Amino acid sequence: MVKVAFWFDAPLQYTGGLNYIKNLLHALSLVNDGSVQPYVFFTHDVPDDIARQFERLACVVRTRLLQRRTLPWFTHKVLYKKFDSMAMANALMRSHGIDVVSHAWFHYKGRPPFKVISWIPDFQYLHLPELFPTINPAAETRKYQDVIRKSDVVVLSSNDAFEDFRRIAPPGHESRVAVLRFVSQPSQSATASTLTLQAMEQKHGFKGRYFLLPNQFWAHKNHTVVLEAVRLLQEKGVPVQVLCTGNTVDYRVGGTPYIDGLRAFMARHGLDGQVKILGLIDYADVLCLMRHCVAVLNPSRFEGWSSSVEEAKSMGKPVVLSRIGVHVEQAPAQGHYFDPDDAAGLADILGRLWEKTNDVSQVDLENAATAALRERTLAFGRNYLQILKDVADGRKALARPALGTGG
Repeated sequence: MVKVAFWFDAPLQYTGGLNYIKNLLHALSLVNDGSVQPYVFFTHDVPDDIARQFERLACVVRTRLLQRRTLPWFTHKVLYKKFDSMAMANALMRSHGIDVVSHAWFHYKGRPPFKVISWIPDFQYLHLPELFPTINPAAETRKYQDVIRKSDVVVLSSNDAFEDFRRIAPPGHESRVAVLRFVSQPSQSATASTLTLQAMEQKHGFKGRYFLLPNQFWAHKNHTVVLEAVRLLQEKGVPVQVLCTGNTVDYRVGGTPYIDGLRAFMARHGLDGQVKILGLIDYADVLCLMRHCVAVLNPSRFEGWSSSVEEAKSMGKPVVLSRIGVHVEQAPAQGHYFDPDDAAGLADILGRLWEKTNDVSQVDLENAATAALRERTLAFGRNYLQILKDVADGRKALARPALGTGG
């Protein structure tokens, strides 16, 4: 049996990371032939409700090495930063017989006593370096090159990211990559199915039909083009409503200048009644809002592999999304594409969807999406299981496009 560990060294507020691992473990559970035993290492004070979500899929280990501002955590960090040592983490995982650490998103230092599958979600710094003022692109590339050298396999989320990988990978290392396109499981959020649209209206202060834009408020997410499209529709007498959810603080600039600019635009053009910024809300609420919306919007200038697009696909929802490489690769069945700088084109799409009367019920669309979801999930699980077996057996992954692997 291969024992594989996920070392969750990130704040628990990183719901995207939690959901990714949970979706991956769910897919693995459907195809696991008994040859793999997954573990998830969490901070010692992880809330019981989060731990329970993972306990049905993996062995959950709580450790103070991951609990911020404790003595074990501080000692572990000093050893890591000053002496390039992962000794404390290595000893803990050795005590559980771990064979493979999967989806390490940190720079693993030293010589680990197990195989390492690193995860690079995207290479955004190569495309939008102006959004990373504290990062030196050349130094960042050297860091990733070192990660690649020290990993048994590097997992990427898209073929689009694979093309970036090829730009920076050290010579002869393309065989160390595997493309694993994840599949979202909105049905796995039990509380989402118990929520009603009326409850959402009362809780979040809106009424009536709406588009949903569930992106973080970071500059590359490109909310501005949506606001401009809403303004253009307002001039034509089409008063659409857009609900926006997500973190309002951009960690890269340490504040809220981006969302402050959006709010100023809304005030200047009288859009406060049509665009509502809900901020960071419960994931179950996001799924409920997604289920009842006219369409999901993703105007982003860059994505690794959009979870909101995947969630919409899994629910059978229409998606209005920017024409960037990874969005085209995700290929939602009900996708409507626009150039990320074309507010007029976006306004035209939104106007048509707003006025459209569906001849197919949402229940039928969701049933069809649910049927397709199982096959997509099984492909996702099989691909990951094969990666684990290849790594455990000392075989390298093949640098291949992820055709038919759950995208």
